[in-house]
This record gives sequence, C-alpha cells and structure tokens, in this order.
Amino acid sequence: MGFVNTIPYISNPIEEFADHKFVNWERDIYPRFKDGVKKNEIRFFTDIIMKNRLKSIIDFGVGGGIELSGIIGELQQEGYLIERVEANEVDDNFVKQASALFKERRQKVLIHKGNWLDLSHSEPAYEKPFDFGFLTGNSLTAIGGGTREYTRKAQQIIVNKFAELIRKDGYLFIDSRNYDYIRSLMNLPKEKIFSNFKFNYTVYYQGFEKKILVFPAYISDTLVVLHFYDKESKTWSKADVFPIYQKDMLEILSKEFVVENIFYDFETEVKQKSLFIQYLARRK
Repeated sequence: MGFVNTIPYISNPIEEFADHKFVNWERDIYPRFKDGVKKNEIRFFTDIIMKNRLKSIIDFGVGGGIELSGIIGELQQEGYLIERVEANEVDDNFVKQASALFKERRQKVLIHKGNWLDLSHSEPAYEKPFDFGFLTGNSLTAIGGGTREYTRKAQQIIVNKFAELIRKDGYLFIDSRNYDYIRSLMNLPKEKIFSNFKFNYTVYYQGFEKKILVFPAYISDTLVVLHFYDKESKTWSKADVFPIYQKDMLEILSKEFVVENIFYDFETEVKQKSLFIQYLARRK
C-alpha cells in the first residue's frame, strides 16, 4: 500500500482507473459533475442580494451558467427586480453551455469574454461597476504556480481586478476548496485519502460521488492534482490547482475588502473538514 503522493499521478490515472479514457474536463466531465444546484444553496445567494438591496450582479466565472441561472430564476420568483446581470468567461465550451442555458430559460445575461488578468479589455467591455460579484467552485485556485508566495501574489492580483468592478460597499463572494484540510491528507495511502475525502453532501457539485468520483491524487504545499473519474463512461480528466490556505485568503481579501462572514459548506460553524470555505466580503 504505497503513498498517493507520487509523481506519476500528476499526469496519469491511478491504477484502479487505468482503462479510463482521458477527456476534456469542461466539455465532458463538468456537466455531469455540476449536475445541478440545490434550492437552499441558491437561497443563500438570493438572501444576500435581497437583504443588501443589491441590483447588479457579475459572475466572474460563469462556467455552464447553472448557478447564475438559478439565482436569476429564484429572484424572479420572489418578485425582486435585478437591473443588470452580467458574467465573465474565457473558455469556449463554457460560453456555449451558458449561452444555451440562458437562451433556453429566456434570461438576459451579457457574457463578457476575457481573462481575469485583463478584465478591462474583455469583449464587450464593462461599462460600470456592480453591487455584487461572485466566483465559486474553486476557480481562483487555477491561478498560481511555483512557490506558495508566488501563488498568493498571483491570486492577489486577480482579486484586486475583481475589486475594480465592484462599487464601494458592494460585495464579493468567493470560495476555495478547504486546502488546509486537503494538506492534512498529504502522504496518506490512497485508501485512506479515498475514505477521508468523502462528504455528507456536496456544495455546488451535485454530481460529486453520484456520477463523478473526485480524488486528490497528488498533494503538496503548492500543487494539488484533482482527478475526476466517470465510472459509467470509463472516462477521466484532471485539474492542476494551486492551493490557497485560509490565512492567505484572508490576507488577500483584506487589501480591498472587509470580510464580513466565513462559511464552511454554507454553514457558519467552524469546521476542520469541509469541502469548501466561502467568504463574503464588502468592498472598502
């Protein structure tokens, strides 16, 4: 029973899934992994929006659009008027998925195509700041590399870019996986990581464990390689992410924001083990 933390797993499936075919994560894995959103998770966002009377929304990484679409639909059911809903995305597969969903549901969302480092040059350009911005699903940790300090600085730049698009006293909601917990699994045998990387319910990703098995196949202080195994279709994909630890995230947010609340899988109780840690921060 060897350690999971070995170099071959950075680019190859673990032995149990050696016969699985490698596929595109955004196109082939994400829709089954995402699957849907729970009403209580959507209510979490709409309660923030309605309580603070926020009228303009920007989703900084819209993905397939399922989450933003759910928020729009719930606000409409509540009779709450939103003045402007926009989104940012850089991946063509996600732009197609989100555009098709918004069209199907007759929801008006302007999607800007552009990377986070150069938001001011997105197509089309942003015209004015927003009341509420959010980035969910661990997206920020796609940015980084090298040392922990380099990753922190790179992610700091991105959050500062987000801040430029949020008005004073507006809000940013952002999350990451609980990398403090993931790091605690470092050097455990595969079997123990499998048993410790299970959760009572999923956050955002309703296909997790039901349709797609997610496994942190490589763990270090500066890199986590997540494997995604679809046992039904015998396909797999992976994502290399650059961990952000809670101490670093709080420091990053403090430059432009005041952190008002921290949540652990949508709950306020502090937990060592959670799938995600979520932050609600108000623009200074």
